[in-house]
Amino acid sequence: MKCKALRCIYYNEGNGYTVASYVTEEALPEKVSTQKNSQYGMFTAVGNELPTEEGLEVELNGTWKDGKFGMQYKVSSFQVVLPTNTEGIKAYLASDFIKGIGPVLAERIVDHYKEKTFEILEKDPERLLEIKGITKKKLVEILEGYQSSETLRRLMVALSPFGVTPRKVTQIQEHFGNAAPLIIQDTPFRLCEIPGFGFLTVDPIAVKAKNFKPDEPMRIKAAILHVMSEAEGEGHLYLSCEQVLTRTGRLLNHKGADGQVTERTIRDVGNEMIREDGTLVCNAGGFYAKKSFEAELGAAASLVKFSLQKGMGRNVETILRDIQKKEKILLNARQKAGILEAFQNPVSIITGGPGRGKTTIIRFIMAVQEALNKNAEILLCAPTGRARRRMSDCTAYPALTIHKAVGLKGEAGEEEWSKECSIQAELIIVDECSMIDMYLMDKFLSRVQNGARMVFLGDKDQLESVGPGNVFKEMIESGVIPVTVLTESFRQEGKSTIIQNADKINERKTNLVFDDTFRFYPAADDTEASELIQKLYREELQKNENQAEGIQVISPLRKDTRAGADALNPVLRDIVNPKRYGYPEIKNGTTLYREKDLVMQLKNIEEVANGDVGEVLNIYRADGKNVMRVDFGDGKIMEYTDDDIWPLNLAYCITVHKAQGDEYPVVILPMLTSFYRMLRKNLFYTAVTRAKRKVIIVGSKKAMAIAIKNDTLSKRNTMFGLRIRKIYEAYLEQEKKSA
Repeated sequence: MKCKALRCIYYNEGNGYTVASYVTEEALPEKVSTQKNSQYGMFTAVGNELPTEEGLEVELNGTWKDGKFGMQYKVSSFQVVLPTNTEGIKAYLASDFIKGIGPVLAERIVDHYKEKTFEILEKDPERLLEIKGITKKKLVEILEGYQSSETLRRLMVALSPFGVTPRKVTQIQEHFGNAAPLIIQDTPFRLCEIPGFGFLTVDPIAVKAKNFKPDEPMRIKAAILHVMSEAEGEGHLYLSCEQVLTRTGRLLNHKGADGQVTERTIRDVGNEMIREDGTLVCNAGGFYAKKSFEAELGAAASLVKFSLQKGMGRNVETILRDIQKKEKILLNARQKAGILEAFQNPVSIITGGPGRGKTTIIRFIMAVQEALNKNAEILLCAPTGRARRRMSDCTAYPALTIHKAVGLKGEAGEEEWSKECSIQAELIIVDECSMIDMYLMDKFLSRVQNGARMVFLGDKDQLESVGPGNVFKEMIESGVIPVTVLTESFRQEGKSTIIQNADKINERKTNLVFDDTFRFYPAADDTEASELIQKLYREELQKNENQAEGIQVISPLRKDTRAGADALNPVLRDIVNPKRYGYPEIKNGTTLYREKDLVMQLKNIEEVANGDVGEVLNIYRADGKNVMRVDFGDGKIMEYTDDDIWPLNLAYCITVHKAQGDEYPVVILPMLTSFYRMLRKNLFYTAVTRAKRKVIIVGSKKAMAIAIKNDTLSKRNTMFGLRIRKIYEAYLEQEKKSA
């Protein structure tokens, strides 16, 4: 239905839901025509991100629905129509579709060129300099905005019938630029490069754009790459041939037409991907995406190269004795062994649970290095912002995230990093290594210069990395790198109840000990658990003088439950930071933010790391935009404007994965049988060991027992440890032949 926008009645900033009024010359259903205020072909439409600038000409597609607000047109897709009359052209130029013009300038342009405005913009844009207020710089801005608007319009025409929202269309344009329509027409499966566009979303778009047959090679190739990407999301670096064929076949024939794409055809395309473009690699019986194979092989080769460096051994027993006397600290046998191994070998590993003295070892290794060379450059680093800060606080020495150390500017896996950046430190200490995925380890090792001594620390029993691989565990099990296991507890003059129970969880024993430092409160379901968590949170807040810092709710799940992070965050925030009338709030996506809120950064950028927690300083309006300023400490104050989707979440409740690498005085943890897919031993262990003083568990003992007994879901397809061993053995064999 062709119509003109009149006004926006309602707009939800969280999900883009829009209610707006329009006017049309087309016939309306009788029930609409008799509705109040429905004269002159006026009607109400509802949908996502509808265009609402007054006078804008649009074509709406949808169906009429009768509800409590009367007959409304439910829009499934729309496209903005290039107007032909002067009023319509003014509305189009002044709309949000074109950046850099606005109502005043739009009126001047159209008053001057009338109906020829679009012709001038496309064929003779230099003439716009005749208009008062348009400089050469402004002209460039207007032309860029116009070109972008034309791209957006063409994308909306092509994609809105598939339910792609204007926000997603904008994301596509930002990713591909003004070439986006041509790319989608010629190579539509490239849409899979954009987050949120999986194969099943892109497949119908691609079929329409290219009239693909089910067994089109480009379609099969896209399905295989999607399957490999999906596997990486599950932590795997490779799949077996059978897994690739089964998963790809299921994906290609998802509409139920079994046999449309045969296994033989999938094999042929897969073999072509291996032989021709190298996007798929078959090695040692595993099928890898090229990026995964190169990361696994590259990191293994680098580790062996550094491990075989000659002349790196140092006898530091006397230095170590002197430092112990000076610090008045007596190290235990395991700690001494770990330090001596670190200076006997170019690469070494130290692993142990909480309270086993890893921080003391880091301080002593640094002191020994400084005794050997007081001018030595030392690098301390960790995978996340929280882990980096804790490392720095514990050692009183600067620490970096690994991303920062190697010059990465984006998230792990992105190629936005400085290729000139190299790490030239003599001593490199890396903490929380269980959180490092295969891509980050490869990037990190590729930046380290020869002659560096590296010490990797972590807890091998914690959760694996979010990204693919099981790097730390594989390094330990390779048998090539010397490993020291710390076993003696230093907390609370022996084993605290928290550490006792952590050990029991690791040993798959369900007879946990409950006392004042390790409490349990039964809850039948997630609703009861949520209410109980809120009650306990209030109690702990009162004990902590209403300060949320140090009291951390951690959930195994983020969504789909009332006891998950998404559901608990707003209700916990309302307890500690309730709405105050007269104070500004801001909404971004589906999240509402207030001044004094605690928020967590979810993406690495140059200034702030993934996992950093900050406090909202203030919310205000500037240059027509809502702005929120967040203080992340260390002088890092970030500004977020409401025209972008922010990489932020409220931080009153976080997932176990996000809590990894940090510790808190008090941890409140829901454990319910409804969390069955996340009830795993290493997840439960990781959550419990985040607490230094008190653990409060809400849920069921049955759920805890399931988690403790479940040690089978954490296996990942990776050959990293095997590659380290094979490369090492090959080098020794070559050296033997040369001797």
